[in-house]
Amino acid sequence: MKTQHKLFPSIILLCFLFTNGSVQAQEDKPEMIVSPHYFVKNNSFQYLLVQTKLKANRKLQVLPGVVLKLFLDQSIPENLIAKVRTNEKGEAKAALPITLKALWDSSTTHKFLTVVEATSIEEETTTELEITKAKIVIDTLNENGVKMVTAQVQSYTNNEWVPAKDVEVKLGVRRMSGSNLKMGEDETYTTDSLGEVKEEFKVDSLPADNKKGDITLVAWVEDNEQFGNLSIEKAVPWGKYYTQESKFGQRSLWATRDKVPLWLLFMAFSIIAAVWGVIIYLIYLLIRIKKIGDLENKDMKKGNLKFKTEINA
Repeated sequence: MKTQHKLFPSIILLCFLFTNGSVQAQEDKPEMIVSPHYFVKNNSFQYLLVQTKLKANRKLQVLPGVVLKLFLDQSIPENLIAKVRTNEKGEAKAALPITLKALWDSSTTHKFLTVVEATSIEEETTTELEITKAKIVIDTLNENGVKMVTAQVQSYTNNEWVPAKDVEVKLGVRRMSGSNLKMGEDETYTTDSLGEVKEEFKVDSLPADNKKGDITLVAWVEDNEQFGNLSIEKAVPWGKYYTQESKFGQRSLWATRDKVPLWLLFMAFSIIAAVWGVIIYLIYLLIRIKKIGDLENKDMKKGNLKFKTEINA
């Protein structure tokens, strides 16, 4: 019985080590993660953005050079959207072709299939993304002299566009750098029962894109589980056009040396004059000290000579 009692803990320890080793081996096995994203720009241009990453040793890194096949609803040749390869960022884009318009119009919901071709190491894998047709509309209004911006999200249901509530929407102004400047204090707004959000335009005196004072308002939805990514733009004359005055040929700090500002010339010459003035004054003092010394030496010699004459007398 004592021998059995000693063997029992050893067996449990071996089982634990074996199980732990198996779990660790599963965790260390590299895994490819494919993430498709659906985009609609200005309710007309549709495209897919697929990201590929490699998960290994509990770390994620981009995976370039992956060949992908994108399909609409079914992975058959007739429904092929595009065959793409991921770039150095692990991303690949493909627009929805016109040849699939009839299939797209036939239903309110669709599936995008991302197929990773089989290799000598891995089998063929398929990732699905299901979306519902939707669009976003942006408009402006004036309430008692206050500029307001509204955005409405609509989904296509039963062959008609109906408001979509509880959707996170962002509002902003497109800048020249391509980024969006937020319009109000909040980052996101949630649509009401009418599918709308509203915000006061508080960013006055923005530089305009042209002489008309146009700036671009933007409303967008990011990575919604049902609708994907939606964005819409609208130009409004709410900016301020700043004319650029050329100062070429005028005196300035960034001009050539013959166009140096007068105040800078005055400062430089004043410093130079002050330094040379101090040097000249020191030289004058040295000369004066030398003269005083020479006079004292002469006086001492005369005194000594008179003293000797008196003694001899």
